[in-house]
Amino acid sequence: MGSGLTVAVFGAYGHTGRFVVAQLRDRGFVPVLSGRDADRLKTLAYESGLEARPASVDDPASLDRALAGAAAVVNCAGPFAATPPP
Repeated sequence: MGSGLTVAVFGAYGHTGRFVVAQLRDRGFVPVLSGRDADRLKTLAYESGLEARPASVDDPASLDRALAGAAAVVNCAGPFAATPPP
């Protein structure tokens, strides 16, 4: 059923992010883990075998690197009132 498309998940190591990553994998997508905490990303990448790309919403260059090649991005980072606009 999956497409094999890469989907970046910002806030991948949080409560909602982990659910989104699991659902993407179940549907045949290739999640790329992203978020601002490099250590938490590294741990999740090790556990899941997925690629981690640290980024911060206030650093456009890091976001460009994190989202490179992704067909879509899912923002799971909170607080949700502060992160969507960037």
